[in-house]
Amino acid sequence: MDNIALTLARRLPGLLEPLARIPLVRRVVSSLAIDILASSTSPRPRAFSMAGDYTTWMSLTDRKFTGRHLPPFDWPPDLLPAESDVSLLFQSPKDDKGDDVRVESSDTSVMFSFFAQWFTDSFLRTSRADFRQNTSNQEIDLCQIYGLTEEKTGMLRSHEGGRLKSQLIDGAEYPAFLFEPRSPGGTLLFKPEFKDLHDEAFITDVILGDCPDDRKDSFFAVGLEHGNSTIGNTILNVLFLREHNRIADALREAHPEWADDPEGADPRLFETTRNIMIVLLLKIVVEEYIRHITPGDFPIELVPFAADGKTWNRSNWVSIEFNLLYRWHSLVPSAITLDGGRVPSTDFRNNNPLIISRGIETLIAQCSRQRSGRIGLLNTPYFLSTRAPQHPDVPSVEERAVALMRKARLASYNDYREQFGLDRLRSFDELTKNRELRSRLAVLYGDIDRLEWYVGIFAEDYGRDEMMGSLMTTMVAYDAFTQALTNPLLARNVYNEATFTRTGMDIIAGTSTLQQILARNSMSPETAYSNFKC
Repeated sequence: MDNIALTLARRLPGLLEPLARIPLVRRVVSSLAIDILASSTSPRPRAFSMAGDYTTWMSLTDRKFTGRHLPPFDWPPDLLPAESDVSLLFQSPKDDKGDDVRVESSDTSVMFSFFAQWFTDSFLRTSRADFRQNTSNQEIDLCQIYGLTEEKTGMLRSHEGGRLKSQLIDGAEYPAFLFEPRSPGGTLLFKPEFKDLHDEAFITDVILGDCPDDRKDSFFAVGLEHGNSTIGNTILNVLFLREHNRIADALREAHPEWADDPEGADPRLFETTRNIMIVLLLKIVVEEYIRHITPGDFPIELVPFAADGKTWNRSNWVSIEFNLLYRWHSLVPSAITLDGGRVPSTDFRNNNPLIISRGIETLIAQCSRQRSGRIGLLNTPYFLSTRAPQHPDVPSVEERAVALMRKARLASYNDYREQFGLDRLRSFDELTKNRELRSRLAVLYGDIDRLEWYVGIFAEDYGRDEMMGSLMTTMVAYDAFTQALTNPLLARNVYNEATFTRTGMDIIAGTSTLQQILARNSMSPETAYSNFKC
């Protein structure tokens, strides 16, 4: 049985929409739904983390190690199918021409998939040196544009007027370039002002390892090393940088008295703007992004102080399960259509010249009108589910996800259903109506109780007005709400004019969608268009 919040969202979509127009009712319903979903499993601190197999002081306090919901489980080796066979469950079939045969989502846009990757890359950061560790700050902190440390933030700031470093290209604002100017084919060198912003060898040899040389010089200086790696990441970094600088300018105009501070106005302008920006992101995450994930687009609202006094109001700590369940590779399109032409997946990566030449407004609008893939098995595009011919020894993205699940020694799909208050399933027939998939799962696992969690959450059936099955929806909602709504900026003694100013409070109150931020930062606001629903 699903929890009451999901059941109501599925059964009463026609009732919820008119109710959502009544502010008090919307807030009460949102508070109730948030509390139910945020209480769907035991609250933090968790008894276990990736620090070890049993509870220790380190496992309870050292947030470098990723958390975990259930203790490690050692499967008998003879019960587990080969990793290569499991990874094939994710791969989309091919047609006679060798092209992917993909199933589109019912109403989810490509823009949603770009936002999902950009958003989660800021806190789902598996250490390259130790898979048990997470290199993020465990917070939703907009490190995508501010960096992970104050030292890196300082490199990205202009130190004038509270703004971030930027440049104008054909009248449009973009982040500063990371590299020194060079002759074609010359050596890439970080600008001195960005020394130590990122690992230079990782950027030039790994991130840009297979990037065409003529695209490298337009690599922007942003908060995270992967910030330019896809057009989606770059688009959103550009948009949020523009909004930061716009708000900083508005605050400077509203508060000329801050210039009388002995340190000048810049520090306060920057810090206040950053506070406002983080809350804007939280509002979009709750009121547009999570809303779209919930069945029937449940009219959820970010409720200030929602976590106050709740058992789930504990310090953020990302779990290994949250890290893995967000591997929504099947959302990624094989190609997008841009101005009538086809842009293949290879051109999604490391392609800032495309963004500069077309503009973020055009790309966001067109990606908002095209559907992403449908979340589920047998639907991951070829380039993410298969090893590249030029690198046959490098596991595919899906193979690496399956390998991480097993290295983390996660329990079964049914064990996680029980942990999150859902009934255990008794057969593969209850999991999916897809006969081919049921047959393949039965051959690989034999019994539903042997089904691995990472496979099961993608095998779940779900309705047309939903994005994913019941267990994944419940786990996403639990982690998202308990991570977003426990942000210190939403606490009762922080969420006020003293923190944000009257100007900032008005901006926050007037923002609930990415569309609004885009329109405020567009040279043609009347034509700007962004939507997660397609």
